[in-house]
Amino acid sequence: MFVNDLFCFRRILACSVLVTVIGIAFFCSLDTDIWVDKEKLQEELTKKEYETDIRRTLPKHALERLDTYMKLTDLKDYLSLVNISTSVIIIRNGKSEVNIGDDVIVDIDLYNGRGERSTRGGDMLRVWLREPSRHASVSGYVFDHGNGSYTGIVKAMWTGNPELMFSIANTKEHIGVFMNIVHKYGLIKFLRARFMKGKLTEVTLCSIMPNIPKITDYCNFTTQNFNFSFFCGKPKHMDCKDWVLYAASSSYSCNAKNISLMRNKYIRKKVGKVKVLAGSGNTGESDIPCHDVSSNLTWHTSNPTGYFYKGKWRPLICKPSISWKYESYAKCLKNRPVLMTGDSTTRNWYVPLTKLLNLTISDGRHEIKDKAWQKFAEAGNNKKSLSLYWTPHEIPFYGSERIEQNKNNFRSVASRIDNLPKQRSIILILHWYAHLTRTTPQQYREHVTSAKHAVVRLLKRSPHSKILVKGPHSYTHKFFVEPFDYISRIYRQILYEEFKDLQDKVYFIDQWDATIANENFDIHPKPALDPIMVNFAFSFICK
Repeated sequence: MFVNDLFCFRRILACSVLVTVIGIAFFCSLDTDIWVDKEKLQEELTKKEYETDIRRTLPKHALERLDTYMKLTDLKDYLSLVNISTSVIIIRNGKSEVNIGDDVIVDIDLYNGRGERSTRGGDMLRVWLREPSRHASVSGYVFDHGNGSYTGIVKAMWTGNPELMFSIANTKEHIGVFMNIVHKYGLIKFLRARFMKGKLTEVTLCSIMPNIPKITDYCNFTTQNFNFSFFCGKPKHMDCKDWVLYAASSSYSCNAKNISLMRNKYIRKKVGKVKVLAGSGNTGESDIPCHDVSSNLTWHTSNPTGYFYKGKWRPLICKPSISWKYESYAKCLKNRPVLMTGDSTTRNWYVPLTKLLNLTISDGRHEIKDKAWQKFAEAGNNKKSLSLYWTPHEIPFYGSERIEQNKNNFRSVASRIDNLPKQRSIILILHWYAHLTRTTPQQYREHVTSAKHAVVRLLKRSPHSKILVKGPHSYTHKFFVEPFDYISRIYRQILYEEFKDLQDKVYFIDQWDATIANENFDIHPKPALDPIMVNFAFSFICK
């Protein structure tokens, strides 16, 4: 206790500013730290933008750090990176007894594998509470002081004895090296095209920019990819027009050393146990039905957006207004065509919904018939006036490396939206994340912008349509090299910016807090979460 008090006292003397503990630490770290733009210091302290941005579901300033990350161009070795085993993580003042609604505060000082203290910020950290016996969990947020010290804050949401958990999601070096690679080559992992002419066949690598090692001649398929940049190596014995099949490849744009050092090392650490009493506090849950919540409000939530208790997700923004039953959904979706776009995670929303409605999924009438699932699908019942569709977003899209499919199965999300019928109450769910984490933020923005313009056109011809944007989810599988925690923040900022003028007509569905809280590991959220989140999403548009 004496050491902690002395530490705080020294900071106060050094800074001579009466601000919060977090503000003091942040301010004092600015003189030597590259992570802070000194010119913006006074503005950020005055507006408290920095503090509030960390808590926001959709941050406004995450992209401001990208240039600083880009200055980190080398991953030396494991020992040079911050290490969960050598770092010091303690509950502030040893306060392990709180009331519901109180914040549990964690002081974090990072050290590398050699036991040397980190003196710069930029690492992405996680804190959360969990109590497996109650099937309960809630995620928190972490404030970066810019000098190797951090403050974790997580709200106590139920009475019990939860464990306080901590992990290092991405190191700053990981983020920096990754971003440099994708900005140079377009993708962290190349795609491939198969060209066919008679009995001849050739395979070449592809990317969103013409910079693939050992390739000098390119086919520019940007026009075929609905004006999203896409280039493939030109075949030696055929023409570009002979491109037929498309698939993922196993070729990375980075070297083996960087692949090894960037592999996700999801190591959790229990900080301690907390006793949560009922007290006079509350969880902050709302009694307002989701159907009565404005779409604008969904873009302005903050951590935590909800918590799990007894395996049930309890959102704080509103109370789900529809039950997961056939009768409820058949009534809501009658004469309201549903189009879900994205990847396998929206496919995993689509499938349980079609099962609930007793519908059979089939390939679109005009789709190429092959083994690949990544293509337009439809399910419906004309007698019940039900019609549900799913489509993958544009290239770059990573399916199986073993299964090639016809390139014509991929169309732009905008073109799918433009094909929706006029004067109908359309339900549209949009999603971009996992596949596009392998490219640049600018490429991500172009995909979102294209679809956003199509949404504007849809609302002009079908003004009663309902639009929902499904946000990113967390996953930490060791197979992947992408720094998902930081990418998620910048992509959520892009979503916020691109839909800013449509937030009164478009809903944002957050999944990040839920998948942090339930410690999602695989690329897909846990199957039990899919119907929960589908029901939460549809609660905004169904009674």
